[in-house]
Amino acid sequence: MNCQDHILEVCLEYVIMIWTVVLVLAVVVIYKLLDYAIRSLKVGSFNNKYVFITGCDTGFGHSLAIHLDSLGFNVFAGCFSEDGQNTLAQKTSSRLTPLSLDVTKSESIREALDFVKQKLPHNTGLWAVVNNAGVTGPVGPVEICTKEDFQKTLAVNMLGPIEICTLFLPLIRKSKGRIVNMTSAMGRITGEAPPYAVSKYGMEAFSDCLRRDLYHHGVKVSIIEPGFFRTHVVDKANTDNSLVKAFEMVDDDVREAYQSEKYIKSRLRLFRGTRYLASKDLSPVVNAYTHAITSVFPRTRYIVGLDANLIFIPLGTIPTCIADWLFSTWIR
Repeated sequence: MNCQDHILEVCLEYVIMIWTVVLVLAVVVIYKLLDYAIRSLKVGSFNNKYVFITGCDTGFGHSLAIHLDSLGFNVFAGCFSEDGQNTLAQKTSSRLTPLSLDVTKSESIREALDFVKQKLPHNTGLWAVVNNAGVTGPVGPVEICTKEDFQKTLAVNMLGPIEICTLFLPLIRKSKGRIVNMTSAMGRITGEAPPYAVSKYGMEAFSDCLRRDLYHHGVKVSIIEPGFFRTHVVDKANTDNSLVKAFEMVDDDVREAYQSEKYIKSRLRLFRGTRYLASKDLSPVVNAYTHAITSVFPRTRYIVGLDANLIFIPLGTIPTCIADWLFSTWIR
């Protein structure tokens, strides 16, 4: 092969490589445009649709209830406190109906179901159930978390939502509607709150099971996976105080093993940094909820927040040994 032939061959390889890259980019762009167009299709009129939301006292649930009311939905807003009900009622129209709900109590869930059935027009189902209620639970190593800590957190974040899904499902199936479950980026990669992470992993698995069970029933199941936002989940009272109290309850050898004073100081710095970086703008999560409720073709999972998209979810895809090292390095 002479020099000219070699140059031609190299040029041909470069041309093929460039066109391959162009083709791949074109396919990606076309896919993204089609996906955007398809996901933008809305279900139509909202004023004849009814939505049930849990955890509407504050945070995401509170904002979502107000937003859906403004769009014309009929909203049943489950609140833990009477103050939560009153505050929400003052901010919304007559389309929104606040009701008392404790997701940890079967009796309260059944009372809410009976109330919703009474208020729904004849032969009308629910368009959506949104399991939004959640708590952080204690933070720190597994060894300082008690069985009761896990039970309390699971009751709010997983067992309550599971019971709500199963009891409200006939109403959802009647309208071929949606179930939207709040999990977390911590449902894919664990952090510093073992009961919280366990509950979110559990809701991820439950939602996957439910979605596949309902595949032929016309019911869509979506999962919301946010990063850190400025809600009570990252509130100071739910992190600093719980960690200090937890170490006060364990044996001396456990405190010594973790060098509790040093451990607490390092974690408090981490929590303060987390609260500082957590977004105060709740609208991305509210928008994800809204899309899951209003889109003809809702997404299975909504990863919300820069930290979730750029840090936490990618950490769940890299080799475990690297993720373990990174987490151990960041929190030391």
